[in-house]
Amino acid sequence: MPMSSLALVRWQSLDSSQQHAVQTLQIPQAQIEFAGTIERAVVACESAAEDEVAGLAILQGTRPVGFVVVSRGAKQPAWAPGSSAALTAMRIDSREQGKGFGKASLALLDAWLRANWPTSDTLALCVDEENHAGRRAYAAAGFAEYTEPKPGRIGVVRYLSKRLAPASSGA
Repeated sequence: MPMSSLALVRWQSLDSSQQHAVQTLQIPQAQIEFAGTIERAVVACESAAEDEVAGLAILQGTRPVGFVVVSRGAKQPAWAPGSSAALTAMRIDSREQGKGFGKASLALLDAWLRANWPTSDTLALCVDEENHAGRRAYAAAGFAEYTEPKPGRIGVVRYLSKRLAPASSGA
């Protein structure tokens, strides 16, 4: 499957059929426990300023296969360090999992942040300790723990981050 056709597109830029497809992504109940519902993610990106929260559909061609939410500034979670952007939700449709979309999306997210939120120097996230697939994907993408794990609402939560490459100055 060609990852070159993969793109991140803001929720607000999707057409109505793509928005519907995002809202009907199939997410296993166990993953909803970790990341919350798609509905909650959409509300978060619709109710906040675009420079503080971005809901990004993961499109293969024109077809949504996942959805991510990043935040910063006043909407940044308390666990996220300083000038970082926080990955607060990432969901890949259950029919598309295991095909590399998550890994490829993390690389696209780095580029999206450099282009759209260049003052964010780090991408941070928290992941439940029992989310083994998520932890493997984040480790493979270069994330490392930046503080001690803490008890969370489900179990132990691990806090990961990675430095973003500086935005190109064009020089």
